[in-house]
Amino acid sequence: MSRKYRLGQSRDAQDMAGRDDYSRERKVDSKRRQQSAERLQTGIEAHDAGGMLQLPDAAPWLHLPEAILIQRHSQWVDLELADRTVLRATLSGKLKGVKLVCGDRVRYSPVPLESPEYVFDTKLPQAQVIAVTPRKSLLKRGGIDDREPWQLIAANADELWICAAVVDPPLRPGLLERAYALALDAGIGFRVIVTKRDRASKKDTLPELDPFRELGLPIHETSATKGEGLEPLLDVLQDRVVVLAGHSGVGKSTLVNALLPDAALRIGDLTKFGTGKQTTTAARWLPHPAGGTLIDTPGIRTLSVRGLPRELLAPVFPEFSNEVLEDPQAFDANDEDVLDALALEYPERLQSLQRLWSEMAERNPNQNQRNG
Repeated sequence: MSRKYRLGQSRDAQDMAGRDDYSRERKVDSKRRQQSAERLQTGIEAHDAGGMLQLPDAAPWLHLPEAILIQRHSQWVDLELADRTVLRATLSGKLKGVKLVCGDRVRYSPVPLESPEYVFDTKLPQAQVIAVTPRKSLLKRGGIDDREPWQLIAANADELWICAAVVDPPLRPGLLERAYALALDAGIGFRVIVTKRDRASKKDTLPELDPFRELGLPIHETSATKGEGLEPLLDVLQDRVVVLAGHSGVGKSTLVNALLPDAALRIGDLTKFGTGKQTTTAARWLPHPAGGTLIDTPGIRTLSVRGLPRELLAPVFPEFSNEVLEDPQAFDANDEDVLDALALEYPERLQSLQRLWSEMAERNPNQNQRNG
């Protein structure tokens, strides 16, 4: 009898039935499984969600109405129509293996209604998604293991706004560097939104942001509770799809409620460890009445750049020469002489470069296709 093996599991590995079995696996066995998986040919390598959107002949579905996928449930999806009403739909069989994400533009067909009562039950699907149009952008981060090479965040967005609090939790420049790399990979705009600005003295210039100011990146300092710094964001939001991301507890939900009062998102507090409590558990499509849309994403612990091309490091770290960018590990970040020779205004950026450079080298068999 032929056996089916999980992605990343070697044919030589012992059968494992559940999560507890995996947790008891020795590290040496886990490493052996991973190495064997790199040699194991699977059909998943050719299963590229981006490529599958490139249908050979679009004529059969071009006459169908278009909508935007705003949320995916286990079996159904919610669509936003041109008039911004919401319609629930199922997926056609050929799309069930495609990773769809908030922001995907789709073509749909109404399904036959079984009874008059069915028409008024908006909780049941009343349409079927037939096709997905090619994405103009795809924001994604690296996956956590070889079974999930990419974690898709949003499709067809125009900008990524990364939220960073002045305090509670503290501002972390490393997150901004990673977010900028992801935005560059997706080919979309990037802005830094500083929240809780009222919690620090106005004399505090937030020097942690100086490297990003020198990059020329837009930085908006806001206080949602006092309504400060919001007008420029509302102006930028007009007619754009913006992804909002940040650590739990940085004040994303408070910011969204200030920008979109009708959203009424639940606001979280900090845990006893000083980290944020997650209040958003799935990406939310939040249209603004005057135009534009915010995609509010769940709080993140980190943004993995695993598998992204190292060419993205040059615009993120422009102060380094090509020699350093090609192999930053050859330079000792703790050696004062090395730092003096590099003439770095912000020496800690060398360690940041080394972390991202090493992480980008980590790939798995299913990252052969970058848009999957």
